[in-house]
Amino acid sequence: MVSLGICLSPGDWPLSGFEQATGGKVLRRFAWADHPQVERMQVEGEQPAREPRDDAAKDARQRVDLALQTLDYTQPPAPELLADLKRLVESHDVDDLVRRRAAIALARLGSRAPSGVVSLKQVLTEVKSGKEPASTLLWVLPALGRYGSLAYDTAADLALIAFDSHYPEEIQLSAIAALVEMGATREGLTVIEKLLTNRHLPLELRTAGMQGVIAYRQEASMLLPQVMRWLDDEDFALRAMAAEAIGGFGERAMVAEERLAAMFLDDPAPLARESAGQALLAISPQPPLWIINIYDETVTEIAKVEAAMSSESLASISGRIADELQAELALRLAALRLRQLEILRLMGSTRDWPQRVTNPAGRPAASELNQWKLWRVRFAAALKSDSLKVSLMALEILLRSNALESVEWQPVIQRGLLSSSPEERRATVMLFQKYPWDARCQTWLEGLLKDLQGQTLQVEGQTSAIHAQRGAEQRLETLQRTDGVADRQVVQQAATHQRRLLSQQIAAVRAALRAVETRKVPAP
Repeated sequence: MVSLGICLSPGDWPLSGFEQATGGKVLRRFAWADHPQVERMQVEGEQPAREPRDDAAKDARQRVDLALQTLDYTQPPAPELLADLKRLVESHDVDDLVRRRAAIALARLGSRAPSGVVSLKQVLTEVKSGKEPASTLLWVLPALGRYGSLAYDTAADLALIAFDSHYPEEIQLSAIAALVEMGATREGLTVIEKLLTNRHLPLELRTAGMQGVIAYRQEASMLLPQVMRWLDDEDFALRAMAAEAIGGFGERAMVAEERLAAMFLDDPAPLARESAGQALLAISPQPPLWIINIYDETVTEIAKVEAAMSSESLASISGRIADELQAELALRLAALRLRQLEILRLMGSTRDWPQRVTNPAGRPAASELNQWKLWRVRFAAALKSDSLKVSLMALEILLRSNALESVEWQPVIQRGLLSSSPEERRATVMLFQKYPWDARCQTWLEGLLKDLQGQTLQVEGQTSAIHAQRGAEQRLETLQRTDGVADRQVVQQAATHQRRLLSQQIAAVRAALRAVETRKVPAP
């Protein structure tokens, strides 16, 4: 996802209170300590923070500091406050931290204070003429970007800054981000096209270009040929961003379906595969039918591999060859199950099946209704998978789609809550915390809890019996000791482990019950 905007700290702190608590030299160090330009500024001998010499600027600063503490950014500011903010942005007699905070306030007001963009443009002009230091751009450019269409006439200047190597990279990135945030302009699209075309640029600049395509969406669809070339980039993050950008083009990018399909099935990076799958659904009016075929082939292959791993022919082979075959089959099975899980996640989490089928704007298209029926059968079948992750994913899809009717969900829940894996128990409890269940589920969980409590009492009884026999069996224990571990100790260790596991399982069931009580819905 694209994240473009203005950092509100440290410039968003109350100015006067900050200076009263610290000296001027400390103010400068704190304000810029984490900024890439700090070392360069110190070398250049920039002066520390100072009090305004001009009384008008000082008064404006104090008024702004008080007003911003209660300012409602959803309403136009008072004319006096707007004038003070503009005065501080333009002033050379106040510290950069003060000007930066005023610029941030204007940017947050945006179209509710349209005249504020004039002051920002003036500062940009002074930077170009050399009257202002280049570091000023670090707060001017983001503020201009926030103003959107009101700052379109500065796009040409921002485009020049983006490719001017005399500026530090952070300023170039700030110019690109501002172009993207203000919306699609001819200059912005030109900058992005150049960033996508030149693969010799630093990774940060190339990434900024791809973020611009994602932000512009269909307005940048003419760049589809350039974006498609990035699907083969060595950097998996850029491949994923390219797929996301293509998805933003919508049906205009249908020509990329085959390439995205290959990426979804074969890319080694999970993030790239996920982005390609999401893009496939975004550019298609309906989920492609070939995904069903791929899913069915995957399930068939899983069954074949599982059969091969348990076959008598493999069991008859002994030694190193058998171990290597088992390891190879295990890797193959893991890869197939991962593909099954990713397809389920894609089809279940990105399509709003219940709204599209049961409550559409009009009557649902027959093809879409048929697709839901086809996938629902597969979701239900996946509940019986040997992989608990696959079963839990299928169950969550059915829960989200309100399609649990006539589905046997109890075996999956029992496997999850009684799993020896803490992660699997937590994932199962999460289903109760995220989705509402009815009273029938509560009754079933209460029965499961009683069974576990009964098993706990049984284990504790066996342990007490072992302790009662300890004195009588002490001599026999010494005689039966094998490899330094007594049979009784082995039994005790097993009982301790079982008690611990039962305690964890009971805790998981109780957590599920608490969640059901919180989100319970009436039984039909």
